[in-house]
Amino acid sequence: MEPGFAFVLQATIALIAIANPLAAVPIFHSIVPAGDVAAKRRGANRVALAVFAILAGSVLIGRLVLGVFGISFAAFRVGGGVVVTLTGLDMLRSRETHPSTDKSSAMASDPLIVPVAMPLIAGPGTIITAMTMAARARTEGFPWLVIVAVAAVAVVVWIVLTLSSWMQQRLGSRGQDIVVRFMGLVLVAIGAQLVLAGIADFFSLPVPPDKQ
Repeated sequence: MEPGFAFVLQATIALIAIANPLAAVPIFHSIVPAGDVAAKRRGANRVALAVFAILAGSVLIGRLVLGVFGISFAAFRVGGGVVVTLTGLDMLRSRETHPSTDKSSAMASDPLIVPVAMPLIAGPGTIITAMTMAARARTEGFPWLVIVAVAAVAVVVWIVLTLSSWMQQRLGSRGQDIVVRFMGLVLVAIGAQLVLAGIADFFSLPVPPDKQ
């Protein structure tokens, strides 16, 4: 039970770090009326559900996609680890880690789904991380451990967006920058671990169970 809990915790932290829901707060505020508490709650519900659907779908079809393209778990771990590491480095350097959006793209569809849910929160890096974690699970059946982590991420996204006004006032720009840099450091460490585990798996090197 403890290894399973540790895996869920690690997957949750990795997904939250790379999703970085705080980065979506300014655009969320521009879409949802600041004084309308009910509208903000409904918007947070829609975004959280969309993030869960996107990431859970990535987890569920991840094995199928890898099989279609003939990609091994080891290679996918290394590739995903490199992407996660680069994203973490960008966050440490205070670079933009999410694709920029313009008004035309927001007008073309529901702005709470595109761009807030995707790609601002559930972007390419987050999807790759979810699929990599599913590959790490090494389960033959339903990848429920990663689904639990995805559900936890959706809950965190809902909390952040629901309390976005209060958090923005409390943290301020400097506080938000500190959070982003800390999450970037966590991502660099997680990405490095994914790369090393993938290399060890590819060359059939012995790896401790808690490092896989």
